[in-house]
Amino acid sequence: MRFIIIPFLIVLLTSCEDKKEVAVDPRLATDTLTIKMQPQLKQEIVLTPVAQQRIEVWEDFKALTDYVKALDTIKLINLRKQGEEWIKVAGNAQKDPNDSIVNSAIQSRLTVFFSKTNTLIQEASKINVDTALVNKEATEYYNAFQNLKLQINLKYQESIEELLEKYQIKADSLSTKRDTTTTVQLSSNPPRKN
Repeated sequence: MRFIIIPFLIVLLTSCEDKKEVAVDPRLATDTLTIKMQPQLKQEIVLTPVAQQRIEVWEDFKALTDYVKALDTIKLINLRKQGEEWIKVAGNAQKDPNDSIVNSAIQSRLTVFFSKTNTLIQEASKINVDTALVNKEATEYYNAFQNLKLQINLKYQESIEELLEKYQIKADSLSTKRDTTTTVQLSSNPPRKN
């Protein structure tokens, strides 16, 4: 009887052991996906030459520009891995811009952009990634950056008076050039005597 109980106990003990299951990260299914922008995507704002010249020294803005350009090709796994850096740069851009660059409208756009950066990275970093929501947040992130560039352009746009002054200077120089050309032509071709 003893010999029967011992094997029975061994079988019972081995069947009661906790079986360790390997947990599968649900993000693996979405890691290789890229972002698909939604139809609400704003047209890209191009900075004016004056605005580009003024913000040339703003290093964080250059990095933000690179991040926004990367949205077309970045995979979700890379977005998660680089997310902390994106948030850090957006935070620095919000806190440290040169006073000559930022006014209250630009500061507001930087705050919104920082918020959109955080939201995008949070959505991409969830355990169960909702790709539709990540795409929506990426579109809003892109649009927030375009709004920031628009405000930068508005800050450095020329007033009507400045434009009229430039126009007048250009018109005067063309008039002077035309008068000089006419005088040179008249002096090189003296009138004929009949």
